[in-house]
Amino acid sequence: MNPGKRFSFLLTLAAILSVNIQSQETPTNSKPVDKSIVDTKIASAIMGEDRRVIIHLPRNYAEDVEQKYPVMYVLDGTSQDQHTTDKMTVFSDAGLIPKAIVVGLPNTSGNRERDQTPPFMRRNVDDANSAFGAADKFLSFIEKELIPYIEKNYRTTGYRTLSGNSRGGLFVLYSLIEKPDLFQARFCFSAPVWRFDNLMVSRVEKFLSSSVRLNSFLFFSVGEKETEQMVGGFDKLIEALKKAGGKKIKWASYRTPHAIHQDNVLISTSKGLAEWGKYLSENRK
Repeated sequence: MNPGKRFSFLLTLAAILSVNIQSQETPTNSKPVDKSIVDTKIASAIMGEDRRVIIHLPRNYAEDVEQKYPVMYVLDGTSQDQHTTDKMTVFSDAGLIPKAIVVGLPNTSGNRERDQTPPFMRRNVDDANSAFGAADKFLSFIEKELIPYIEKNYRTTGYRTLSGNSRGGLFVLYSLIEKPDLFQARFCFSAPVWRFDNLMVSRVEKFLSSSVRLNSFLFFSVGEKETEQMVGGFDKLIEALKKAGGKKIKWASYRTPHAIHQDNVLISTSKGLAEWGKYLSENRK
């Protein structure tokens, strides 16, 4: 099978796998037996609260005691981490990306807007008096408490990636301009970069115009059937990245056919992983 058909086959397989897994219900009288998933809490001094963390370990993690792994941090844990893990397993089993530890970050009650909105943007786009975001505080928690915890307790290579959907995509881009070296690859799905007159696009463009070359990869996507504002912001982000040129940061974008806001991440995660695999392969040469 030629490489193009191989990628196409894997994209289809990963999408089918995701749908099948999400449609299955676990009987209420059964107990989890999957020891590859660690569900725990971290007492965060920075956030002033306990933060739940769901850690998905690669197959045979316990047996391959010398093996170390990159880590994928996934925002909106409990809704985004499992399908991401499943697709990463498909691609890593095919040898297209490395096996990885996936860390899901569930939201605390009512605080998704607080944690994922950049501090220079208001949380509610329709309320001129709404509070500004506190993504700076949440990013500090990830950098100073979560990452050290994961790297102390699990075998990691030090290579880190970050994935976010919708408002979480704004956080992913915020991490790029605020802490560009904290993650080596980022995945951004259906981010509302159009908000506040494309403020995030302007911030990314300004950052790239003043930065040196980044050893980093960015993938971002939008559903073909999302709103005109979403698609328009996506196009403006492409323009900003083109101005910076490929020497500043390696990136790939994808307009997902027939996808709406609710399912774009489920479909295009596979495409993002495929593009990341290509990036890794090219940089090994």
